[in-house]
This record gives sequence, C-alpha cells and structure tokens, in this order.
Amino acid sequence: MVSLNFAELTNEQRRQLIDAQQAFGIWHPAVAELEALGTMRAQSSKGRRYMYEVHGTVRKSLGRESPQLVKAKAAHDARRAELMRRAKSLETRLDNMAPVNKALGLGRMQSIAARIIRALDREQLLGSHVIVAGTNALHAYEVAAGTMLSAEHVATRDADLLWDTKQSLLLAATGIRREGLMGVLKRVDHTFEADYGFNAKNREGYIVDLLCPETDTFTTMNAGADLEATPMPGAEWLLASPQFEQVVIADDGWPLRLIVPEPRTYAAHKLWVASRDDRDALKRPRDAAHARVVAELVATYLRKPFAVKDMPWLPKELKPMVKELHSVKARR
Repeated sequence: MVSLNFAELTNEQRRQLIDAQQAFGIWHPAVAELEALGTMRAQSSKGRRYMYEVHGTVRKSLGRESPQLVKAKAAHDARRAELMRRAKSLETRLDNMAPVNKALGLGRMQSIAARIIRALDREQLLGSHVIVAGTNALHAYEVAAGTMLSAEHVATRDADLLWDTKQSLLLAATGIRREGLMGVLKRVDHTFEADYGFNAKNREGYIVDLLCPETDTFTTMNAGADLEATPMPGAEWLLASPQFEQVVIADDGWPLRLIVPEPRTYAAHKLWVASRDDRDALKRPRDAAHARVVAELVATYLRKPFAVKDMPWLPKELKPMVKELHSVKARR
C-alpha cells in the first residue's frame, strides 16, 4: 500500500545521500577537532620566549619555552596541518556534491534553519544544551527512514529549540566567548531581534522559539539576556528520551547534523499535545498528523516497537499515547 504521507527515496537518491553522509561524517569531526586545537605560538618578552595556546582571541600562557613545549608545538602543528588538508579536501567534495543533492531533491531543510543549527553545532551546544524539536525534527525521521515526507508535514516558518536548562546557555560557561543564543542568531543573520523577549524574529519573518520544561523556574539564559525560554508542556519528557541523531541535507545542498528526540517519544508527545484542551484548535490536527506520520515511519522502516516496556524513560502521561500509536500499521 502506498502512503500519501511520504515517498520512498529512489536508488539514485539513496546512493547520493549515503555518499554525502559519509563525506560529512569525516569532514565534521575533522573541523571540530581543528577548532578545538587552536594554535600554539611562541612570543618573546623581555628577552625570554614564552609559549601560548590561542583560541580565537583567547590566549593562554603555557609558560617559558622549553624543549618539551617545542616538541609539543611541532606535534600540534603537524596534526593541525593534517586536519586542514583533510577538511579542505572534503569541503571541496561536499561543495561539488551540493548541486547534485539539490537537483535530486535531497535538500529538504530550509537554509536559515540549517544555518542556525550548524552554528549551534559549532558552538558545541547541539545535543549538550539544546536539541531540535517541532517540525524541523521530522527531517531527521524522514532521512532515517529513507523517505521524503509530503510538503504539508514539513512546511514551517519557525525553528523550535528545546533547551536543557540543566546546562547554561551562557556560552562563556563552555569556554566560548559569546553572549547567549541571540549572539549565535545574530551571527547567522544580523536582522534577528528579540520579540518581547520570548522569541527571535528576522526581517523575513522567520521565528526561533527557545523552549524549556514547564517545571523550570530558570528560564533566562543569563542575567543580561534579551531572550527567554518559553515553558512547553511535556518538554522534560522529550529531554529525558534518548537522543536521535541524523545527518540531513539542507536546501543549500550541504549536510548538517540534527539531534532530536527519540521518534516514538516525539510521536507520543505530539499526540498528547493534540489531546489537550488548552491546545490551539487550529494546531491540534497538525500535531496529531505529525504523531501518526512519525508512527508510520517507525512501524514501516525503523522497526522499533511501540511498546511501553521497551521505553523505560516514558512518563505515565504518554503511555496511553504509545498504546494508541501501536495501532498504526506499517505500509508496504
């Protein structure tokens, strides 16, 4: 039976996607290690030479130059040169693949959302401090299933970022000299402005919502923040579920990492939200549709059982939703 919710990737699309994911899978850790390495520099001061470790504009003294430090710098420089060669070669390959990815229709995520998520990834916030929720999470599930969801399911003009408030979004706490999420957003697009503190919007009308559990009283990123998190019902359940990681393609043709909630938990939460009396009546049908289409992907392709006993992280509120979604049949 053919589903109206999605189409399977062709063999050509699958081959191209796998090639892009593999290239990205080598490029991404090389670039991450390169950024983490920084540089080592020697500098003379008052007739003495000192060694420094430099990350951007942050400089840390390693002490007076010594044979051990000279040897460490040589090894550091060699590793840095190797990583730079690898990253450059793979970047060229990914650049060449991008037009093909677009031509084959693999570029699914809006570039503005992709750029934001890439920036969070570079800052080492993705997965550790925030995960991607809302409609954009569907791109991870469709790619994992080897499908493309129909446009009605993935169309969106906003990005929902779910903040684990146990981790501070004051980026200085991670060793990076930044000023909260607005600092990241403004580097992506300088037109982003905080809209009364509760979301950010750029001049094109794209909205970024920072969400957190309702149970949290700490919703401010830092003392001088101009963006606060909006409490979302059941957010803590999504954060408690296993993370689901997938490499997807943006509409610029370049891959990116997505880290989202475990798909069955996402589906159960969506169905629970749709059942709430306080949910906007216009949004309920879309929530329920997202729940069922993800359940269909899980049943048909991901082969994970919708069984409460296999989901020990599940709260009691979502267990009836899992049982209901268990009735969604696989389509073949």
